[in-house]
Amino acid sequence: MIRQWDALIIGAGPAGLRAASVVAESGLEAVLADEQPFPGGQIYRHVTAPGAKERFAEAADYRDGTELVRRFERSGAQYLPESTVWFLEPGRALASRGGETLDLRAKNIIIAVGAMERPVPFRGWTLPGVMNAGGADILLKTAGVLPETPVVLAGSGPLLYLVASHLIRKGHPLAAVLDQTPPRNMVRALPHLPAGLLGLPLLLRGASMLNMVRASKTPVYRDVSGIEAQGTDRLERVSFVAGGVSHTLEAATLLYHGGVIPRTHMANALDLPHRWDPLQQCWTVASDVWGRTEREGVYVAGDCTRVRGAAVAGLAGELAGLAVAARQGALGPEELRKRSRGPKRELAVQTASKAFLDAWFAPRKDLYAVPDDVVICRCEGVRAADIREAVADGLTEINEIKLRTRAGMGNCQGRTCGPALAAVAAEAAGKAIPDMGRLHIRAPLRPIPLSALRRLLETK
Repeated sequence: MIRQWDALIIGAGPAGLRAASVVAESGLEAVLADEQPFPGGQIYRHVTAPGAKERFAEAADYRDGTELVRRFERSGAQYLPESTVWFLEPGRALASRGGETLDLRAKNIIIAVGAMERPVPFRGWTLPGVMNAGGADILLKTAGVLPETPVVLAGSGPLLYLVASHLIRKGHPLAAVLDQTPPRNMVRALPHLPAGLLGLPLLLRGASMLNMVRASKTPVYRDVSGIEAQGTDRLERVSFVAGGVSHTLEAATLLYHGGVIPRTHMANALDLPHRWDPLQQCWTVASDVWGRTEREGVYVAGDCTRVRGAAVAGLAGELAGLAVAARQGALGPEELRKRSRGPKRELAVQTASKAFLDAWFAPRKDLYAVPDDVVICRCEGVRAADIREAVADGLTEINEIKLRTRAGMGNCQGRTCGPALAAVAAEAAGKAIPDMGRLHIRAPLRPIPLSALRRLLETK
């Protein structure tokens, strides 16, 4: 299948839905490709699927997500669900959808693939029963599945208490919350509090989550370190240190959250310029307020460029859609200024308010201080000791270490191990993480069968 569109949007979260809506509403041809069977992204996961209203723990999320999807459906943009994009270059993407290989051509590409939970290795993180907190929330939203009890939540970031509140709302008991946020972060965040008050509704929502956890009588341990998941064939216990005291809790499920970072895999594959965020310890994609990158006709929008939440992602998608419409001549300069004035103003307010949360939930400095025996790359079974040995042998660039150890060469191409690989290697080399470089990403971006390549050749 080969066809040309004015815009290809990748990702059906808040940014992608609004971008596609704007482009199509401007009279242009837009197509939105997404891996999932229903639109909504992570926050509004499968929001229009049958039974979604009952599965969503918060009515506001269901309402906001439904409104986004309904606008998209009215816009006339084409929707390609269950489509996995595995090759990308300016003006072209290849995707697999069922038994079909799609060759998508577009004058503009908007990457809106959202964020991901920061993968953090620790002893026992590969045991059955240990999973990301966001993954558990997705199971709850899409299938109504609740984790096996006793449940322990651990980590740092707003999503930790969001997931806790969702489980509590469903009447699901929690054994404990292990909060790894360093106490000094609050002091660092105080100068940003005046700006943070611009996002007062979001702060109040966070406070209500904390109050819900307190009201449920769930034990909360603070300034936690040294988390280990223990068990023979599956998780049985969680050990940790809090306040200088060692603790062990019985657990059948450990939900871990290491914060949220941009999903930069596609932008990296296009070799787009990136910037290092020293506070959040992650790479961000360089772009302007319109989402424009250094590559003509390539835009990024939403949390895949910098994590700011659903509201900001939607605004960024709106602006990227307007920029594409203007580039294609569907909007004149005056109309562009008029329609972008409100989103730009709201984006500035929302962005300023996020600085408080960024400082509050900055990751611990010892987040990746893992023992030698801990597996870093799950695809290839590479341990922290293997990475440190490679550095000791004189390798100080991330891709050299990748070639030596095979870390980052598995199915996920470093999506899961990349942050830890860079942090462990940088610490061993005595260098800053950005000085280690970024992993090279090659197509296919996702595992595909050889039949997909055969079908591509047959269309030529």
